[in-house]
Amino acid sequence: MTLESGIMTEEPYLARLRRLIEEQYEQHPTGCGGSFGELLCYEIHTGGLTFLWLAEKWGVSVTTLGELIYDHCKCLEELPVVDFTYTRE
Repeated sequence: MTLESGIMTEEPYLARLRRLIEEQYEQHPTGCGGSFGELLCYEIHTGGLTFLWLAEKWGVSVTTLGELIYDHCKCLEELPVVDFTYTRE
C-alpha cells in the first residue's frame, strides 16, 4: 500500500518488485546506479548473467523477470509522432 494524495492505494505488483529489488541493492551497491534499469543492465551486460541466472539471483520466475524486462522496455519507447508529410509511393 502507498499513500497518494492522502489516500492509501495498492502498489501494482511489478512496481512493488522493482522497488524491492532497488531497495535491496541499496544495501549492496554495484556502483552502476540504483534505478531498476541501471541494475538490470548491470547484471546482464556487466555481470554476464543470463535471464535464468538473473531470475534465480533475484528470486523470481523467468516469466516474472520477462514481465519486468518487458515493462521496463515499454518505458524506453519514444512516444509516437505522426508524420503528416508522409505519402505512399
